[in-house]
Amino acid sequence: MPESNTPPTPWRWRAYQRQCLEVFAGRTVPRLLNGEPALGTGETPRCWFLVWRRQGGKSSTLAEVSILEMLRGRRRLVTYASASLLLGRELIYKEAAVLQAALPRLQAASDTAKVRLETTDSRTGRPLPAKLSSEDFTSLFQAQRLEFRLWHDRHHCARTQVIAPNPATARGWTGTVLLDEFGFIRGLQELWEAVEPIVSTDRSFRLLGATTPPVDDAHFSYTLTEPPPGTEFPVSASGNWYRSTSGKLVHRVDVFDAAEAGVRLYDLDTGRELTPQEHRAQAMDADAWRRNYGIVHLRGGTAAADLQAIESAQARGHDSARFFHVETDEDWHQALDWTASTLRQGEVGLGWDLATTERERSNPSALAVLEQLPGEWILRTLTVWKLCDPVLARARVRSLIEQIGRRGLRPRRLCIDASNERYFAADARRELSALLPVELVAGGETVQPPGDKPIPAKVYLGHRLLRILHENQLTLPPEPYVRADFRRVRRDRGSFISETGPGGEHGDTFDAAKLALYALEGANGLTPESPTAIRMGRVQFRPRTWNADRPS
Repeated sequence: MPESNTPPTPWRWRAYQRQCLEVFAGRTVPRLLNGEPALGTGETPRCWFLVWRRQGGKSSTLAEVSILEMLRGRRRLVTYASASLLLGRELIYKEAAVLQAALPRLQAASDTAKVRLETTDSRTGRPLPAKLSSEDFTSLFQAQRLEFRLWHDRHHCARTQVIAPNPATARGWTGTVLLDEFGFIRGLQELWEAVEPIVSTDRSFRLLGATTPPVDDAHFSYTLTEPPPGTEFPVSASGNWYRSTSGKLVHRVDVFDAAEAGVRLYDLDTGRELTPQEHRAQAMDADAWRRNYGIVHLRGGTAAADLQAIESAQARGHDSARFFHVETDEDWHQALDWTASTLRQGEVGLGWDLATTERERSNPSALAVLEQLPGEWILRTLTVWKLCDPVLARARVRSLIEQIGRRGLRPRRLCIDASNERYFAADARRELSALLPVELVAGGETVQPPGDKPIPAKVYLGHRLLRILHENQLTLPPEPYVRADFRRVRRDRGSFISETGPGGEHGDTFDAAKLALYALEGANGLTPESPTAIRMGRVQFRPRTWNADRPS
């Protein structure tokens, strides 16, 4: 049977929903805010996102997209991954009801195309009754046993499987992927790293996600969908297309666009119809309204490092700071040459966050070179690598120290994280202490700042780094890896925790930078009594006059 791009029979389509389906079917070319086509002539977008207002019809539109994809040909597989399956029963009931309500329309579409649609229990492979109760349908949805099959003939069918978005199993997916409410998927970046190669291997596969802006700007969906700063969106019943700051194509529909398309709002008490402005005036949580209805990407959340501060720090580092992902000796020599060419005559501190394995999910080692100049700290060089050879790792750090020495500079100290790799850290200190003072720092040990209560060293040093970052005194390498890794560090009940990235990234560059800052300043501009005092939890302080006036 020939493949078909015939869209489903319209069902009271709102203008922005029709826009989405026509673009998916290749009938309409998405045009950006300046009127330019988003892609070249004859091209259809393969990866794009719907960022629509709450209750705007995202789930029902994805259900229609799944049938359109199954109509494209035999043996097509659609993976419908819903965050609702991870979020709780109330949302599961809602989304299951949306899918069940869509079935008659999908059946009508399949009848039009002379194919047969059936709902199947994926565990048994058996078709389900045509009139399945809402309770049974919801139960199957929650158990991830729903599968829709569209038969093109007696022997060939296309399928849509309904599952939870699990990064651990995503590598086994194939075909087109639909992500519903992906702004609520925990570990979205890891899921993205698993799914992106699937879609890249076959040009007929698609990836389409739907969400509202996330609560936390550290969530990966924020990075994927954030509009360029200063973008203004005209009211349009068809929505607006733009390229996000990460280069992804986004279709945006806010409450004003939806109202233009005929979506109504009603008063919670009287049921009186409200304008979007009246609805906003009644909102008890203004920020929630701006996210859920205004589709505003608000900055803030649990990330320890403010996004705007990071962007400012990276803008300053365009010509003065670099990040190197070291995989070969050539990469390392480039890092050495860059360090030698950019250091001036400021004081230099080195921070080394250790790791000694190189598996796919192992944390990388991170090494930071921080130079202090009047009124600013510049993270000149930030390198990461994965090695299980301690001899080579120490040789790299030795060569860096010697390279800095050729510039006529001697780093004030090298601070090494000894929280988990105590023996390796102790060996490194013995080998490198002939070149410069080396201090081991165990983040879990407590320190005693003057006039304050004891605090874990990693928390204390983290606050020191965040202070100069948020005071716009820190310069960072401009590479996206650094931004993402700094943003992994989150505040949690007075401490810091870090999420793990798809390659084992765990805020390691942040940790290396705070160790380098400590190497320069000691604790809060005050120097500990001995090189091992912070490790042993016995920090005593004496003032340093050159930095004594800095606020704590």
